[in-house]
Amino acid sequence: MEQQQYKYTETSGPVRKPESRFLRIWGPVLIKWAIGMGVSMIAVMLFESLTILKKSGVDVNAVQNMAQAKEMITRYMLDASKSAELAREATEELMKYTTPIEGIAAFLTIPVLLFMFHKDTVREKLAGIIPNKKAALWKYAGILVMAAAMTLGLNNLIEISGIMAVSEGYEEAMDSFYAAPFAMQIVCLGILIPVCEELVFRGLMFRRLRPGNSFFAAALYSSLVFGFFHMNMVQMMYGFFLGFTFCYLYEKYGSVKAPVAAHISSNVLSIVLTEINAMEWMAKEPVRMGVITVLCASAASTMYVLIRKIEERPDEAEKK
Repeated sequence: MEQQQYKYTETSGPVRKPESRFLRIWGPVLIKWAIGMGVSMIAVMLFESLTILKKSGVDVNAVQNMAQAKEMITRYMLDASKSAELAREATEELMKYTTPIEGIAAFLTIPVLLFMFHKDTVREKLAGIIPNKKAALWKYAGILVMAAAMTLGLNNLIEISGIMAVSEGYEEAMDSFYAAPFAMQIVCLGILIPVCEELVFRGLMFRRLRPGNSFFAAALYSSLVFGFFHMNMVQMMYGFFLGFTFCYLYEKYGSVKAPVAAHISSNVLSIVLTEINAMEWMAKEPVRMGVITVLCASAASTMYVLIRKIEERPDEAEKK
């Protein structure tokens, strides 16, 4: 991958101003953040309103109209001492619904990202850019095995290192995410959120950074941003390492479907392992955890060697 695959020609269009390039690179991240914040704010207002009505001793189903509900809520909010208590209780209640809220935000963001991704594809074709070759579908089996092995191996290494003990934010995040029903975790954490994140950080950010930059530079930048947005030390490290791997898969397979498949495989496996308490089972016997970690490293390394053989560069005939 030392050879640059994506090259803009003199006919690619006008050179972008620095601020325009910044918005082009960071635009998908800002859109994801804005939609997520909007969904969260609506959820907060809804939970605060419901909490007020319940604390007022009012049967929510008996409230006849919006005006009556608004009057009760306004009266309650005017009491400063009650407002502080309300905010605390609403936040605690909201944490129980982190997974569906994040899932709804991802569901609303995905169509916007797909539209942007399609526009980038059209722009590249018009600019005469030849993308990497797409790998055959059967080769995606290697992605699933490698992603699953890396996920289990990294989880074990994090457990062995004891990093989780000093990362309170990680424990809180996991508790809130895994509080949802199993089926909802699969849909939101296992499918919607991975698709959304891959479109943002690989399908758009990495893809837009790649022309004119080496693979390493584009992957490093997008992976650092991806890790940072996980907001706690454990997930930052985890996100950076997997993010870099997902960039590599995108490059080799020539399709955003590759990192999407890997991310879904990784998240679904984590959900299942948590549901069946597999981590606790492995942690009871250090030797058992060590052997499984070594096996995971071997499986991931083997898949990497096979994936590395995939020829991603366009054929010479396609370039002409």
